[in-house]
Amino acid sequence: MSARRTAQPGGGSRAVRVAGGAGRVWGGLRGRLDRLAWIAALAAVIGTAGLPGPGPASAQAAVAEPKGGAGRRITLPGGTLAVKAENGYAVAQVAARRFLLIALDKQPPQARTIAIEPQQLGVFSFSVEDFSISPDGVLYVAAYANFGLGDSRYALIRYAFEDTNGKPEIGQLPDLRCRHLGAGVHGVWCLDPEPREMRNEPPTLTWIAFLGAVRRYALEGETGQWLGPARVVVARDDVAETWLPPLRLFVEADPSDGIRARAPIAVNPSSRALTSFAVSPRGKIHALIPLRNSGLELLTTPYGLVELSAQRNGWRRRAGGPIFTRGSMLAGWSATELWLWNRETHSLETIVGVEP
Repeated sequence: MSARRTAQPGGGSRAVRVAGGAGRVWGGLRGRLDRLAWIAALAAVIGTAGLPGPGPASAQAAVAEPKGGAGRRITLPGGTLAVKAENGYAVAQVAARRFLLIALDKQPPQARTIAIEPQQLGVFSFSVEDFSISPDGVLYVAAYANFGLGDSRYALIRYAFEDTNGKPEIGQLPDLRCRHLGAGVHGVWCLDPEPREMRNEPPTLTWIAFLGAVRRYALEGETGQWLGPARVVVARDDVAETWLPPLRLFVEADPSDGIRARAPIAVNPSSRALTSFAVSPRGKIHALIPLRNSGLELLTTPYGLVELSAQRNGWRRRAGGPIFTRGSMLAGWSATELWLWNRETHSLETIVGVEP
């Protein structure tokens, strides 16, 4: 696919397929980003600037310090759309193109807002699909952007928010749909959890290395009930830990070796649970699932924390573990703290007593 053609958005047993022609696929993106020296250096992939520097946030986060062994709590603005905790930060999307960035390793945590507008990027418009902070402290945003002249496609925004002298830039992605994003040190993972029916393609997980390699892995399995949002988290060595509710699967993929582990999400086949998961710094996988033995799942059905075995072949729950209300979701790990997004109280809360 050429750099200027439009990529319109489309809509078991282990099955892995690696698409060939990586150089051709990457060529479309590289042609757009030559002037940014993406390949020459990671720091110049897209650049930064024109965004608010550190300072008072327009959407403030109220922090409650722990007392008597209790966890921390951060109150988020009402109407928060999505929250992630990763690599020392919590990022909350508080409006269509505005983020609240919270440095969790500061005492107390420091908050600031980041607002990205189309004119800063030289596009007519864009919508945010997902976002992720890389281990080296760079905010990446997966977007669907209108570049003009009928050229609308998925794109990647990069913002090194610690750099006060850069500019925000946007780069067109190869022919793929990047609906969920996980950022690593050497590249990003893009997840499209839905099949492309017009092309007869299954859901895909795509690794895009900053030095040029593009690898696509097909994800196949039985379609189940809707179990909450999909998510991809980048763990150590740029490994993708992927939560796939539409396929009722957890999948682990390596940039070079492909899919190396998969496990079913541990819920009743008839469940319509709002599941979520998180990856600890040591590679442990935790998830929130409903606790019910039989019968219909109700609004009052409690949720519990489970952990995937080191062999990636089974889930277990500690007796007497914490109970959570329906709608709570894991935001992610930051250092030794596991953070919960309590949507009922509009807050981020640490879960005490869980080892990373």
